[in-house]
Amino acid sequence: MTVAPLNALRRSLFLISAPMVFIMFALPLRAEDLGASAIEIGALYAVFTASLFVVRPLVGIGLDLIGRRPFFLLALALYFAANFLYALSENYEALFGARLLQGIAFSILTITTDTITADVSEAADRSRAMGANIASQSRGGMAGAFIGFSLVGAFPAFAWQYSFFIYSIVAVLAVYIAFKVIPETRPVISSDERAEKFRFPPQQYMLLVVIFLAAAAVASIQPYYLIYLRERFDLPLNALAFAFLPVGIAYAVLPGWLGKVTSRLPRAAAMATGLLMTAAIYLFVPHIDRFLMIMAAFTFSAVGAVLAELTRNAWVADIAGPGAAGRTFGVAALVAGAGAALGPLAGGAVYEHVSRDGLFYVAAATLIAAAILLTLQPKRG
Repeated sequence: MTVAPLNALRRSLFLISAPMVFIMFALPLRAEDLGASAIEIGALYAVFTASLFVVRPLVGIGLDLIGRRPFFLLALALYFAANFLYALSENYEALFGARLLQGIAFSILTITTDTITADVSEAADRSRAMGANIASQSRGGMAGAFIGFSLVGAFPAFAWQYSFFIYSIVAVLAVYIAFKVIPETRPVISSDERAEKFRFPPQQYMLLVVIFLAAAAVASIQPYYLIYLRERFDLPLNALAFAFLPVGIAYAVLPGWLGKVTSRLPRAAAMATGLLMTAAIYLFVPHIDRFLMIMAAFTFSAVGAVLAELTRNAWVADIAGPGAAGRTFGVAALVAGAGAALGPLAGGAVYEHVSRDGLFYVAAATLIAAAILLTLQPKRG
């Protein structure tokens, strides 16, 4: 594995991920405070994931035809623009615009990062390398969360604005570092390989179905679980943040270790295990009645989520043909984006009109179905 490009990439990932944890907590609550309904909150997440659905396949083509470096720099610049707009947002419409920009930036960044990692890592080391990427992002998110929640405690009325002004400055630094040190990693391919028509491997179509179902299930929960817990336990934002602190620590520490473990396991078995772990937590959430149990449950769910994500990304990299890594990741991202765009809208409808507890049961059932479908994959998967 070529270490230098990945080390440079991870420094930028650490910086640009500063708002990652804070926005996970603050966005739905901020939207609710601005008068947004459950459906409108779902729309904030749907527009984010819809941008994944639209942008990622196009980026995948561009990565193979143009190169990796320009798209990585573009993603970081768009993150700066999104952070700055978040800082200025005082109504739902501005929040919606910032969320759209963030979704586009995230779309470009994730597929480009995965493709660069696939370029410079061997199959046996790919899960570990991708785990280290996630760990860098998580550590950046934890550092950013410390800033955000410190400001919530010190200046609650202005914490949102001040936090995103700081995140904007950090994003500028990430752009500068990436511009100076990130190299181009696109492999040199022959004219015959370049001319060959791209086709996602038909024997892996079931994997695409699993990716869709898993993305829809997780996305259906994400906009609502903090609101659900705040309403059920009447907890302030700082208490909710403390409840999820172990989750952030798990994401910062576990990916590198889990990457080493999953590199020794069949992809299907590792991914199914992660999905079932997350499903178990969703089934358990409606029955949680203690604060410490919340912390333990969502820490456990983080292990499952990291395991499934690492395995999925490494699996997609495994099946990418010569000169087609960007497009292969683009197809997988297209399917994941479709599921993630549908999930928040469907979740909002269930949460508001059917049953709040039922939302977790439906998501768990979907993840279980996805895990079962993985048994239909070829054994070499």
